[in-house]
Amino acid sequence: MRRRPLILAGTCLVLTACGSLLESTLPASQAYILRLPAHTTSAPAATVAGSLLVQRPEAGPGLASEKIALLRSGQRFDFYAASLWAAPAPDLVESVVVDRLRETGMFSAVFDDSSPYAPAYNLRCGMRRFEADYTSAGRDGGGKAPTVHVALDCTFGRHRDRALLASFTAEGSAPAAEDRLSAVITGFEAATSTALAEMERQIASALGAERSAAGTH
Repeated sequence: MRRRPLILAGTCLVLTACGSLLESTLPASQAYILRLPAHTTSAPAATVAGSLLVQRPEAGPGLASEKIALLRSGQRFDFYAASLWAAPAPDLVESVVVDRLRETGMFSAVFDDSSPYAPAYNLRCGMRRFEADYTSAGRDGGGKAPTVHVALDCTFGRHRDRALLASFTAEGSAPAAEDRLSAVITGFEAATSTALAEMERQIASALGAERSAAGTH
């Protein structure tokens, strides 16, 4: 199993409290990764399924690059100045999904999209939302903190016969404490963690239903 490296690079940029992040004209020099809280479960999975391959998420409009997306009033799509993700957003999301599902213990192995091994199950996700939303913060933000939204449209199924076991949307939202990049990134981490908790619940339910159906035959 190979994990796609996400390298935190770039020189440090001090963000002052003066003005809005949307007004920055500084050159890009800071890259960010997502560090989600460690997964905790009350008990290990009762039954471990076979291996799972997490496909690289398909990015919605504007979400395929390293730029950190934001939504302004009037449905205007934009990006933060002076800041980037440390990898294209789909690679970033793939990495945290793989890590989280490995931590659950539900599968014997969890591979990323570069794996040469044939898995027992496939997970495919579309990134419908992965942005900081300023639409409720006034016409142009004005220094008010955004709310981060993450929405992943997912399909989960068996690899051998392409049977669809579940189709669902895993969503999470989190308000940033203030209009600073550090607070916005914390919002991305919280919203992504909520979305992945829903993903885990839906997959566990699908596996349980599959086992129940197999037991009746």
